[in-house]
Amino acid sequence: MTTQINNSDDLLSYLVSQANSGQKNWFGFAQQRLTGINLAHEIAKHHADKMSPEEAVDYAIKLNNAIYHKIIKAD
Repeated sequence: MTTQINNSDDLLSYLVSQANSGQKNWFGFAQQRLTGINLAHEIAKHHADKMSPEEAVDYAIKLNNAIYHKIIKAD
């Protein structure tokens, strides 16, 4: 089955379904990439006047990694 994600609401619904799937590794590499891409676009959309595209992507990567380590893994 293929999941189509068209907007942030679809992405959130997908992540909730993954979290409820019972799989231990529900927030794996594929999910991180999806959220990272969406996050980079949102950051760029809201901060294009202050950040370069590279800065927006770098920030999205750092934020995504922090979310994974501090919330998902709870290090």
